[in-house]
Amino acid sequence: AFGDAKFFGADNASAISSSVAHIIPVPLSAGYWVATRDGTVNGFMTSIASSRVTVGTSWVVGGAAYPNGTGYWIALADGAVLSGAVGAISSSPAQPSGIIGLQGSHLTLNGLPYTFFGVNAYEAATSWGENAGCGSELTNDQLDSIFSSLPPNSLVRIWAFQGSMATNVTTGQIDWGPLNRVFNAAEQFGQKLIVAVSDQGGTCDNQHWQDLAWYSGGFQNVYNLPGNSAGTGLTPLSYWQYLQELVQRYRTSPALGMWEPISEPEASSCPALFEPTNCGGHQTCPDEVAASQALRYFFDVVGGEIHTLDPVHLVESGTLGSGQCGLEGSDFAYVSASPGIDVLSYHDYYPGDEPMGGDQWNGIAVRIAQAISIGKPIIAGEMGITGGSYPGCESDAARADEFEAKATSQLSAGTAGVLLWDEVPSASVSCSYDIGPGDPAIPALSSLVGGLVG
Repeated sequence: AFGDAKFFGADNASAISSSVAHIIPVPLSAGYWVATRDGTVNGFMTSIASSRVTVGTSWVVGGAAYPNGTGYWIALADGAVLSGAVGAISSSPAQPSGIIGLQGSHLTLNGLPYTFFGVNAYEAATSWGENAGCGSELTNDQLDSIFSSLPPNSLVRIWAFQGSMATNVTTGQIDWGPLNRVFNAAEQFGQKLIVAVSDQGGTCDNQHWQDLAWYSGGFQNVYNLPGNSAGTGLTPLSYWQYLQELVQRYRTSPALGMWEPISEPEASSCPALFEPTNCGGHQTCPDEVAASQALRYFFDVVGGEIHTLDPVHLVESGTLGSGQCGLEGSDFAYVSASPGIDVLSYHDYYPGDEPMGGDQWNGIAVRIAQAISIGKPIIAGEMGITGGSYPGCESDAARADEFEAKATSQLSAGTAGVLLWDEVPSASVSCSYDIGPGDPAIPALSSLVGGLVG
């Protein structure tokens, strides 16, 4: 046996022709499957005792169980995902039901082309008294309202940061309760989540500006400032260890859509005077080449680890896309070509009357063209326009028209989906990016996408 796996007998030695590649725990059971590199899968205390999948010239690199324990997925080194279930073993690549997948450079859901609309609700896991939170706290009814306002199989992007959403403010230890509530609500309403693990500035996480050294391997260090809470600190784990625990906890959730290793990465430097919470606008980029190499290393390693732990869900880059340090011009394509990235990202905060904002070096049209050139889908991970009821603000109705014009242009050019920034339980009266209850942008873009799958 391995780790906490119980011993249920030995493999038939005659059936083993290569080394063990992965052990797959069976949900709701003490059993497990042992998968070897050549595709042999032996079950212990499972409904599938022994089977074999055809790997061809490739080999097994990972696996995961169906949430109900009736079968498993096997991931191959060439990117194929094979499935095995009670009574039938499939040796041809198959995308599991309810999982967002890839077909060439396009997203799929249930084997059909998938174009989505959704929202950001970064604050969804805020729970005052349990965690430090980031943004507004939502009641259960308000959280349900966000998910129910969208068509089924929409995407909602949330922050699952260790320092604000996953650490108990009293104990200083990991507490999954607030994130569990979000995953459960999303599942109840048939929605999918993009889960951001951390962010560039660390404001709602480790209070550390993620610089060149961090992307070059510093993400394996612990940054836990005691001043973050009552003498305990709120980031007891390194980014690396927290990532592993987060992925292993939620990889079988039906609500999981994609993983996002970090929001708005850039391998820039922040002057000590502004570290850590006031770096925006003050950061510098001493070496673009070194920065791009550090970001590529980060995504190669971190994205690769996510793929190993969870071979069935996609990894989305979280990039801002407007020329950040290490991602200027063609460096955006170099970093995005990492095998640890499945889906590219840009964030659109260009003026509302610019459907395809940006310049000829780092604009949206350039980013979409780069995605097409490397054969990967790209999404508008954030799209924000200020509006509100305060005198001088653009009306919600006028803003909805601009959102629709942007989405129409970008989807037509090749973008796979659009996420508005940011849906909240009650919109601010002043000019802001808030998308409040009843905002006309929600039905307008829902209608534009037209059922999301097809």
